[in-house]
Amino acid sequence: MCTVVVSVAPGSAWPVVFLGLRDEVADRPWDAPAAWWPELGDRVEGVRDREAGGAWLATATAPARASVVLNRREEPAPPAGGWTTRGALPLSAAASGALPGGRPTTRAFNLLAADADGARVASWDGAGLTTETLAPGVHVLTHGSTDDLDVPRVARWLPRFRGVEAPTGPPTGPAGASTGPDDGDRGRWEPWLALLRESTELPADHDEALVRADLLDGRWFGSLSLSLVAVSADQVRHEHHRLDRASPLVGHFA
Repeated sequence: MCTVVVSVAPGSAWPVVFLGLRDEVADRPWDAPAAWWPELGDRVEGVRDREAGGAWLATATAPARASVVLNRREEPAPPAGGWTTRGALPLSAAASGALPGGRPTTRAFNLLAADADGARVASWDGAGLTTETLAPGVHVLTHGSTDDLDVPRVARWLPRFRGVEAPTGPPTGPAGASTGPDDGDRGRWEPWLALLRESTELPADHDEALVRADLLDGRWFGSLSLSLVAVSADQVRHEHHRLDRASPLVGHFA
């Protein structure tokens, strides 16, 4: 199951920043962020799932928004017309700012939607759809409720992320070089990245592990990519890294 760590800082230059670890079956084909959806134009980019055609994480410009979807633990009965992909949700939220309503025809999800005004989470457990506005501070999203201490990795790492300085702006490019005049520096993200590196000391199949790798029914399932995202009033920055199953953070952020 995916993990997202998000900081909400109203009134700051970059009011929402978040770190996302995408967990998926390793052989499921996907593409790095780009404008893969012609009907949405060049302003919407995302991490594309080739199999279902949607996005795990999407960003948009004019206005600046970012959204990411996480699978929940519940397994509702399929709707009469069959499932629709959860990957459409981040694209819609990034493109229009709208959160889902009514009774979704997707499997259960948590959807984070961020813009300059803050961050909201829409949750569908198969029985009801709820929406909450995240309070200022640091939060962790997984397959349960927001900041769900019944999830072992949340119970272990939420206090740690809250105990260090949160990023205050966008990261630099993958090699440490600035990708624009307004980009920040790696130091802004170092406290969070240091916790990620520390977390990899746990076995990748440990209940408290953030960066995960499990062999399930003969298929590798685990953390395939890492996204660092920052949203301001007029900009959104997304730094994306593929992760290696054997040593997912080796070579990154040294």
